[in-house]
Amino acid sequence: MADIFLRKTLSGYIPADAASEAEWRKQKAGEVYRAKVTKPRNYKHHCLFMCLLELTFNNQEKWPNERQFRRAVALEAGHVQEIMTVDGVIYKVPLSYSYDELPDEDDFDKEFGAAMAVCAGILRMTAPDLEAEVLRYADQRMVA
Repeated sequence: MADIFLRKTLSGYIPADAASEAEWRKQKAGEVYRAKVTKPRNYKHHCLFMCLLELTFNNQEKWPNERQFRRAVALEAGHVQEIMTVDGVIYKVPLSYSYDELPDEDDFDKEFGAAMAVCAGILRMTAPDLEAEVLRYADQRMVA
């Protein structure tokens, strides 16, 4: 079964694009289908998040590589999975911020805010000041 994008209208959901329309037509009338409704991620919002991480990494000296830096941010921001060892010790494992790992925009907004606070702390800035810097940085990168 394929994913389809739907638009909410006053009379119900309708396919949001041609590919979704084609898949929608394959469904039989009167049949019951299970769906998980999520608000898909905004790709430009994801790009802003990647600019936040890149800008912060490029302006810090604590972490030697970007992978370690991203894991540290995820851990501090609480973007983790808890795993219990056989001995009952609980470890927090940082999760990925990849586009596919956080498919819901509302969930991503929360993660973005937490990461923004962590990055602002790393750079010793206020979150609003860092947000302004990220927007400027993103504008420069998108033009090039």
